[in-house]
Amino acid sequence: MLTHPPALVIFDKDGTLIDFQQMWGRWAYAFAERLSDAITHDVRPQIATAYAYDATTGRIDPQGPLAIATMATMQQMAVRIVRAHCASEAAAYQLVQQAWQPPDPSREALPLADLQTLFQTIRARGARIAIATADNREPTIATMHHLGVAAYVDAYACADDAGVAAKPAPDKIYAVCRALGITPAHSIMIGDTPADMQMGRNAGVMARIGVTSGLSVAADLRGDASWIMPSVANLLEYWPAA
Repeated sequence: MLTHPPALVIFDKDGTLIDFQQMWGRWAYAFAERLSDAITHDVRPQIATAYAYDATTGRIDPQGPLAIATMATMQQMAVRIVRAHCASEAAAYQLVQQAWQPPDPSREALPLADLQTLFQTIRARGARIAIATADNREPTIATMHHLGVAAYVDAYACADDAGVAAKPAPDKIYAVCRALGITPAHSIMIGDTPADMQMGRNAGVMARIGVTSGLSVAADLRGDASWIMPSVANLLEYWPAA
């Protein structure tokens, strides 16, 4: 239970608000297939290893690149793999770009809870809302619009924001707190990976709440989380009475 109401609730996006496997697991498998077709060489096992997922079981490492790396970083990893099969790095980059089709939020963002009611309630209780994600800004905002909650989100910190380091650095939390004039000590961080919890710890938030709706089981999160719950749908159970 929170000892007092937070002024700011910071959510991770993928695996916390929306189904990670639906959005990114399917994308990774399809990207590896398109890339293999483009270079006429099967690089699916290499992409799976590089991105830290098991194409057979569907298991995605919650601390691996597919879980926490930026899109730019994953592109660079793919270019390094393809380079062995191309005449030049420029050619490898061009092939990766051709195969690189980011997920469409309007078709592939599956909410993990009744987010509209949750966000409305958080705002009604006097707290602001922010998103801190490893995804880029444009698709993140598009996802929030698709989910019908963009009007309730007060700030974003995204992978392509200039000068903002990736998780678990505290930069994303500092950025949204600075934008809203709220200190990390009056904020809570909610996410599905150890990097989310570590980011919250490094920023000094008042609570770090892990959810097992995404890539991690409780054991993955326990070392850095203040507490763990099945879903963001359970958040209000921990909210102190008015």
